[in-house]
Amino acid sequence: MSLVTLSAIAGFAGALSLAVFASWLAFSLGRWLGAREAQRDDREHEGPVGSVVGATLGLLAFTLAMAFNMAHTKHSGRKALVREDVKAIQMAYDRAMLLPPEAAETAHEKLIEYARIRAFDTFSRPDVPIATIIARSTDIQHELWQQAVAHREHTHVRFYMDALSRLKNVHAERVTMGVHDHVPFFVWVSLAIVTALGMVTMGYQASLLGSRRARAMIPLIVAFSVVFCVALDLDRPQRGVLRVDQSPMMRLADTLQNQ
Repeated sequence: MSLVTLSAIAGFAGALSLAVFASWLAFSLGRWLGAREAQRDDREHEGPVGSVVGATLGLLAFTLAMAFNMAHTKHSGRKALVREDVKAIQMAYDRAMLLPPEAAETAHEKLIEYARIRAFDTFSRPDVPIATIIARSTDIQHELWQQAVAHREHTHVRFYMDALSRLKNVHAERVTMGVHDHVPFFVWVSLAIVTALGMVTMGYQASLLGSRRARAMIPLIVAFSVVFCVALDLDRPQRGVLRVDQSPMMRLADTLQNQ
């Protein structure tokens, strides 16, 4: 197991520990407030509190499911775009043969480079300069397009130009979704607030009912924290444990290099 993998696992474990600790603090705060309320002569009745706890936990489950679904959808979209990028590069490589022989050879060399620079595994190469890769990919696209325009009078070159257009579109989508498109920060803040409120109300109810079995809440707190951290990890495509699989692009790069 590489050092980068261990570092990613340690980061996940650290985030999970922090989430569990914060949730337990909120639960303990609720127990303290509930214990104070239980000592009063006109203390609050358990029935209304149970309704509040049920509503709060339902809202917490809904918010958590919404955040997880958003993160998972974006993660799945990034994985799908990797496969679309592979197909777009392969299509451009095949249609480059519509160019004159010398131009086709040059186009193939550039497309091999294009696939190679995009075939990276951040577990083995954690310091990949994403901005440099994006810039070089854009330069290669521009060079290929200029070359295609220079040979546009040849028959069927328009089909090659269509493939280049698709190549550029998929690249733009990958940059947008992989670099800029994340779960909004306000969603995470809202989830953290609702989680804290849910833990406080549960602790409040536990003390109000006179329950001393606080350890029974640990599995629930850990379960909520695990789902929260998995959703957060899914929203970090090249930094967490659950990273976007780049193996289709790496296989394509090897295939084109050996042709």
